[in-house]
Amino acid sequence: MLNNKRSESCNFNNTNNLDVKYNVETLNNQEYNDTVEFRKIKELLCEDHLEYVTEYLRNLLQIKKTNNPNCFKQPLFKDLFYIDNKNRVIIYVRLSVEDLNKTEGNVSKSILNQLLMLLTYCNEKKLEVVGIFYEEDISGSDETRVEWNKSLLFCELGNTNIYVCKTQARFARDVEMIEKYLHKRFIEWNIRFLSIVDHSDTAIKGNKLQRQITAIVDENKLAEQSVNTKATLRAKNNAGQWTGSFAPYGYKEDPNDMYHFVIDEPAANVVRKIYEMCANGIGYSKMCEYLNESKIPTPSRYKKLQGLNYVCPQAPNGSEFWNYDTLRKILKDETYDGILIQHRTESISYNIKGRKKIPKNEQSIVACSHERIVDPNISKIVRKKYQERKEKQQLEEIRSESKILIDAIEEAKEDYKTLSKDSLAKINLAIIKLKDTLLTTNIDNIVNKYNELRELTVTLNSELYTKIQDKVQVLSTDKTRAKPGKNGEIHIFSQKVYCKCCGKVFQKNQFKTGPRKSDVKQYKAYLSCRTRGRTGKYACDNKNSIRYEELERIVLEELNKMIQLYFDKSKLEQSYYEKKVYSNYEKEINALKKEQSDIEKKIKTNEEKFTMIYDDKISGVITLEEFTMLKTKYQNDTENCKLRINQINLEIADLEKKKIENINEKEIFEKYKNIKKLDRLIVETFISKIIIGKVDPETKKRDIRIIWNFAI
Repeated sequence: MLNNKRSESCNFNNTNNLDVKYNVETLNNQEYNDTVEFRKIKELLCEDHLEYVTEYLRNLLQIKKTNNPNCFKQPLFKDLFYIDNKNRVIIYVRLSVEDLNKTEGNVSKSILNQLLMLLTYCNEKKLEVVGIFYEEDISGSDETRVEWNKSLLFCELGNTNIYVCKTQARFARDVEMIEKYLHKRFIEWNIRFLSIVDHSDTAIKGNKLQRQITAIVDENKLAEQSVNTKATLRAKNNAGQWTGSFAPYGYKEDPNDMYHFVIDEPAANVVRKIYEMCANGIGYSKMCEYLNESKIPTPSRYKKLQGLNYVCPQAPNGSEFWNYDTLRKILKDETYDGILIQHRTESISYNIKGRKKIPKNEQSIVACSHERIVDPNISKIVRKKYQERKEKQQLEEIRSESKILIDAIEEAKEDYKTLSKDSLAKINLAIIKLKDTLLTTNIDNIVNKYNELRELTVTLNSELYTKIQDKVQVLSTDKTRAKPGKNGEIHIFSQKVYCKCCGKVFQKNQFKTGPRKSDVKQYKAYLSCRTRGRTGKYACDNKNSIRYEELERIVLEELNKMIQLYFDKSKLEQSYYEKKVYSNYEKEINALKKEQSDIEKKIKTNEEKFTMIYDDKISGVITLEEFTMLKTKYQNDTENCKLRINQINLEIADLEKKKIENINEKEIFEKYKNIKKLDRLIVETFISKIIIGKVDPETKKRDIRIIWNFAI
């Protein structure tokens, strides 16, 4: 069956997928027309048999026959085509970066050498060449290669029987791709794959292991190349050398040093103006209004006007208008203080498309590497403003969580009157202390009082304790993140396990086991309270660690129980999640729609009133001053009403989105039914936190509580 995804991804109208610097018009025709290779290729090549040739090669080889317009279309009667000829072959040529950078000869010479080898082989084996596909400067692990995808579609449609390359690596340098196509798809399509140099041949049954080994070696070369390239870049970054493609807005590449940039005054003046406006208290809206009205080009547009080959993902010709995101990016960028910040992101892997963000403490930061644009006093004001904004947001979140905790405890106290006076007195005192700290702006104090009150709830009976803990969480101001271990991987419980006593994270440790004199050492992993480990075992009395494998077993068991509980409830109550979600969100949506309807009625009433006062002005009932005052009042009122309607529409859209997301929980449970082994994705999907308490000295057991992302 035709692979629709691949056929849609290929733009067959754009057959010349090559950079303009390698266009055949830039080459000296006589330089290769007189070569032995060129004459031999023309002798071996039968143009009458060709149905497709990449446009660049068509020009280079001076092929006059046009491509068959139907070679990438599904034939109506496929079985009638080429049934007698089993020797139809296509050639795939890919030039690597090394080929393009060769000092001897030119690009065309590299192509001719590879083509001559392939055509000579086909001529000796009496194979009929019907297609030639060519690409350059693109990785063999990239599945988005246009000509490569065309060649696969050519095979899938039954237009050829044999696929020939110089080496297997020219076709693909990825084990997964080799397995997918050479050992699966090509067998389905009845395609034979041949590579001349390394003798890969899918027609030879005992040749499969050799192809797999070759693929592993090729992929390892790519991995090593990726590691070496990253190491070289990091070394340059740490030395204060700029390695980016384009200098930040306000700077330009130094003509005397490609690893350094200098101030670009026209753009730098715009940056200074933005910082000055921000320091003077002007908001994003007014700044955008000023920049757009002044017809100042946006950063992406400015780069295009400067003739740079910069492509903005949202606007190929550069963004037309300034927006909040652009201003925020400029105002938060410390590059304008003379600080060179690089390695903010990096590719996920050599064989995975996409990039990942790098934490601040792992970025390459070099001070005084270039001249600063913004005045230090203005920059200080802007940086402080953003820091205060961040702290204000964090303070609001912590205050909100504190109020939830206090309300949960007050509700629990009302439900049970049998609590001891001593426990009640301690809890009431802790509540008063937390309420007092909420009046301050000291985030650390609020967090400490919050966690003290939270842990005091353990003095209540178990039912009340569970009821309260289900509504609250451990608070922390630590700037921590999930960090990879020595093997480069993040363990599955990283930043998920917390101490019940102090609220700090549990960290992973490994210990060697086995006889001392033995060369074979085994490692056992444990999780223990970070606070206790970092304070000489005095700051927290949760002294016992927990075996990593034991926690994994407990979590897996509890997770499967929760999933089973979901399906049990689903049997008892049809569409359990759908009913729950709709009951929670429909009320809020209906309330917002009613408010929207009332506001629309108010706008209509204002319009009617405005018509009446206009008639009164014409009739002389009211003066011009009175009319102007009433007009302004109604206009402001109407404007506020319209703003509220816009806000309501956003809130309704957000609620609808949340409703759909919650309904999708059912799909998540279906996907992870009967989990056999935990991984990081499963833990992230289902678990918010794991709280581990102290070991009871009598029962030798400890309280382990899992806070789920889903409420069952």
